[in-house]
Amino acid sequence: MLSRSRIPFVLQIFLFFIPMNVYVIGDWMGAGIQWFFFRYQETNIGNSFIFLHREIRFIVSGLLYGRSAIASLLWVVGVVVIVTATVLIIYGTVKADPGTLKKAAFVNIAGAILFLLSVIVQYGILFHSPAGIAIPFGIPVILGVAFWQYRISTEPACEESGNEPVEKE
Repeated sequence: MLSRSRIPFVLQIFLFFIPMNVYVIGDWMGAGIQWFFFRYQETNIGNSFIFLHREIRFIVSGLLYGRSAIASLLWVVGVVVIVTATVLIIYGTVKADPGTLKKAAFVNIAGAILFLLSVIVQYGILFHSPAGIAIPFGIPVILGVAFWQYRISTEPACEESGNEPVEKE
């Protein structure tokens, strides 16, 4: 496997380590940072890690309802979509299939849209409402990674000699 073909995989794994969302609850009643699979939250009643499966349990049990439940469900679906993109990236990297890498880039874009919709449902179109404030700085990162993955998948393969690809006129 060429080192160039590992770039989409490395970019995809990078996404799992950066925070997707920083938020403030209400009028500074609490604040938190959200990654794909969990969030860390500090409130006036204590600090906690809330993992994705626990958030699903909150929805199922009725503790989380309304806009917050819809936002959480969109987030869960977004995580499933990003994990699917990761599987496609791994498959495309192992098989050296640029078509699969291109599809994975579009799946990443779909995941970013779902995360964005989740934040909009919870905090509004301007990321600010009585529910609080959100700064979804991880979403542009996903879009940037998807762009680079797409671009890498559409470029002609370089020879092992290190020559740059020549564009056709």
